[in-house]
Amino acid sequence: MKIAILPGDGIGTEIVAEAVKVLGALDLTFETETALVGGAAYEAHGHPLPEATLKLAQASDAVLFGAVGDWKYDKLDRPLRPEQAILGLRKSMGLFANFRPAICYPQLVDASSLKRELVSGL
Repeated sequence: MKIAILPGDGIGTEIVAEAVKVLGALDLTFETETALVGGAAYEAHGHPLPEATLKLAQASDAVLFGAVGDWKYDKLDRPLRPEQAILGLRKSMGLFANFRPAICYPQLVDASSLKRELVSGL
């Protein structure tokens, strides 16, 4: 299995470094390759999602993507902002969802904008 490691920038690099340690602790064999994305890629290549990074992601079985973004990039034109990396990656790979753990406490079920039957027991 080939995993593209895209650490991102800021705290993303720290979190992905720890996630890579977890992968290393597993009794599994992975082929990994790391590439720049987000603000780090913009600084090095002038674009948040360089073509080489996109090709790596497309050629991989999985992508480990770290957080991107920083206030120092807020004045960049929208196509050059770090968050465009994840949006571009999703678009080019036909992805649309970002799953994260979620909890809906019973006391808040009726406060959700979703139907009670969808969030009960989440």
